[in-house]
Amino acid sequence: MNQDEVVRLLVADASLNDAEMFISVLRNAGHAVRATRIEDDEDLRDTLSEHAFDLFLCSTELDSLGFADAAHIIQESGRDLPMLAVAGEDDQNRRREALQAGAQDMVCKSDLDHLKLVVRRELRHLGERRRLRRIEKALRESERRASALLDSSRDAIAYVHEGMHIYANPAYLETFGVDAFAEIEGMPILDMVDPDDQKAFKEVLRRFSQGDHSEPHASVSMTTGERLLPVHVSLSAATVDGEACTQILIREQSSDSELEAELDSLSRKDLLTGLANRTHFLDELRSVIAEAAADDDSSHGLLYIQVENLDGIRQTLGIAASDKTVTDVADLISAELEPDYVAGRFADDVLTVLLPHRSVHEAVALAEAIRQQVHDHIVQAGQHTVTTTCAIGALMVGETSPDADEAISRVHQACEVARNAGGNQVHLHATEDRNGSAGAAQRWRETIEDALQQNRFHLVYMPVASLSGDGSPRYEVRLRLRNEDGVDLMPGDFVPQAEDAGMMNQLDRWVVEHVLQALKRQAATDGATTLMVKLSGQTLADREFTTFLGARLKAHGVRGAALSFEVNEPVAVTQLNDAREAFRGIKELGCGFTLDHFGSSLNPFQLLKHLPADHLKLDRSLGRDLASNEKTQERVRSIIENAHAMKKHVIAGYVEDAMTMATYWRYQVDFVQGHFLHAPSPEMDYDFTGTVM
Repeated sequence: MNQDEVVRLLVADASLNDAEMFISVLRNAGHAVRATRIEDDEDLRDTLSEHAFDLFLCSTELDSLGFADAAHIIQESGRDLPMLAVAGEDDQNRRREALQAGAQDMVCKSDLDHLKLVVRRELRHLGERRRLRRIEKALRESERRASALLDSSRDAIAYVHEGMHIYANPAYLETFGVDAFAEIEGMPILDMVDPDDQKAFKEVLRRFSQGDHSEPHASVSMTTGERLLPVHVSLSAATVDGEACTQILIREQSSDSELEAELDSLSRKDLLTGLANRTHFLDELRSVIAEAAADDDSSHGLLYIQVENLDGIRQTLGIAASDKTVTDVADLISAELEPDYVAGRFADDVLTVLLPHRSVHEAVALAEAIRQQVHDHIVQAGQHTVTTTCAIGALMVGETSPDADEAISRVHQACEVARNAGGNQVHLHATEDRNGSAGAAQRWRETIEDALQQNRFHLVYMPVASLSGDGSPRYEVRLRLRNEDGVDLMPGDFVPQAEDAGMMNQLDRWVVEHVLQALKRQAATDGATTLMVKLSGQTLADREFTTFLGARLKAHGVRGAALSFEVNEPVAVTQLNDAREAFRGIKELGCGFTLDHFGSSLNPFQLLKHLPADHLKLDRSLGRDLASNEKTQERVRSIIENAHAMKKHVIAGYVEDAMTMATYWRYQVDFVQGHFLHAPSPEMDYDFTGTVM
C-alpha cells in the first residue's frame, strides 16, 4: 500500500481520546487516515457488512468485544482485515493470547513508535496480498482468454515440455490428421519431423530450451499421416499450469511466407523510429520478468529515456522537427545497443531499452552513454538545427521484480527524479526497504552506531601486486563487522543497509581514520606502503570530506601519496559533479585516485575526460571467463592498450586461478589482486618481491 493512499482505520476502544491519539500518531507518520470507531461485536458486524477497512486496532480492555469473537466476525465477513491488539502496557501473556486469537501483533499505548512501525508493516503486507490477488485474478483471466484464442486459432499450435506434446489446439490436430489430442499426448515432437530434418530441428529446440532465443525459427518437413508437409516452425517461451514450456507455431510454407513475415514484423514495430512498439516491448519485458522469477541468478536492466523539450520543439518548429528529433535519438540509442538488447518507443517522447542478462554497472553505463550522445548531438530539421537532452531512469529486474506495468511505473519514477533534479542525467531506482521491514534502516543505524562504539569494525588488507617490476607494497583496505557472536560480516552483509540508513559517510570516515593510524605504524618499518580505500557515493556528496581528510593527514603526519581512493565507475557516472569535486580535493592533498569496476560500459574511457584517474581497476565481469572467451580477451586487451596509451595503470582484481593470471600477464596488466595471489589478512605482511614478473 502506498504511503499517500487513504488508510481506512477501524478502532475499537472505550476511550475516545485514545482513538484520536492513534489517528493523530498515524497522520503524523505520513498516513492519510479515515477512521471509524466501534464499541462492541454488533457494531463490528454491522460496520463490516457495509464498509471495507485496511486496519483494525482493537483494545485489550474492551469487555464488549474479545479478540476471538472479533477474529470470528472478520472471518465470517470474508474481509482481509489485519487486526492489532492495543494494550495499556506490555504483557507477554496477553500478547500470546492476542496472537492465538488471531491478532497480527500487539502494541502498547506507551510505545507509539512501535505502533507506527507495526502499522506500516501490516499495511505493506496488506498491499502485497491485494496485489497478489489482483495478479492471480488477471492470470486466470489471461489463461482463460489464451485458451479460448488457442482453441479458435486457425494456426496450428502445440506446447511441448522436454520435447513432448502437452497441448495441441484443434488446428494442429487437423493439420496432422489426428482425431484427438490423447493420440499424441506425451509423443516427442521429433517423431513427427522428417528424419532428414530431425538433427537440425533438435539443435534449434536445444538452443531455445537453454535460453538462446536468437534463432527461434526453422523450416522443416513434418508428417501428416502418409505425406510430408513443408512447414515453418516458430518457437516462443510459454507456461502451462505454472510450468515453463515451449510454444510451437506451425505454418505451411507458401509463396506468401515472406509477406506474412513482413506483416508480422511490421506489427511489432513503431513506424516512425523502427524500434519495437509499446505492445511488443511490453511482451519482451514480461518475458524477461518471467525468466527472472524462475532464475534467482538472472539480472536484467531496464531504461526509460524521456526526450526533453519535445513539446517546445513541436510548438516552435512543427511536427516534422519533433519527429526528426525522436528518430535521431532512436538512431543514437540503436547505435549503442548489443544484439540481444530490445529498444522500443513507449510514448511520443519516451524510448525504452531492455538489457537481458546484464549487470547494474552495464545498465547505468549504457544509460550514461546514451545521455551523453543525445547531449552532444545536433538535429538537422530542414533549415533549422535543434539540440535536446534526455532524462533517464534505470531499474534492475530480478527474481523479486513486479509485473511489467509496475516495473514501468518504477522506472518512470526514476526518470521523474532525474527530470526534477534538472534533467540531462541518469537516476537508478533504488529498492525501498531492502530488508522487507519498515524499521530496517533504523535498526541498522542502531546496529552500526553500536558497532562503532564497541569497536566491532576492523580492517583487513588485500595485496595489490605488480607484474611489471614495481615491488612497492600496496594493499586494498576492506572493512569487516564482527557481530555479537564473534563472526565477521562481509561488506555485502552490511554496506547496503548502511547506505539505506545514510551512514556510509560515517563509516568511510572511520575507515580513513584507522587507515591513517595503520600507515603511521607501518611507517616505522616501511615508509613506502600505499593503501587503497573505497569511497561511497554518500561520501562523494559530502563537501566537507576533503577538509576532514586534510586535517587527519596532517594530524597523523602521513603523506597524501600513501593513500589512493577508489570510486566505483557507475557511482562516478551518476554522481559526476560530486565525483569531480571530490577528485579535485583528493588530488590537491597528493592522494591517488582509482576508478573501480572499469570497463563495464560501452565507452569506459569517456569518463576519464572528467576524472583522469591514476589507476583503472577492471570490472569483475571481465575476468570471469577471460581464459576461454576470445571476445572478452579482445576487450580486455583493448582496454589495457588504451589505458597504457593514456599513461594509466591497470589493476586486474578478482584473479582466482593460474590461467586468468597468465592471461593478464600476457596482456601486460600492471597490477593483480585476488585470492589466487593472497586472501585478505589483518596484517600487512605479504612478500611483494616474489610476485614481480
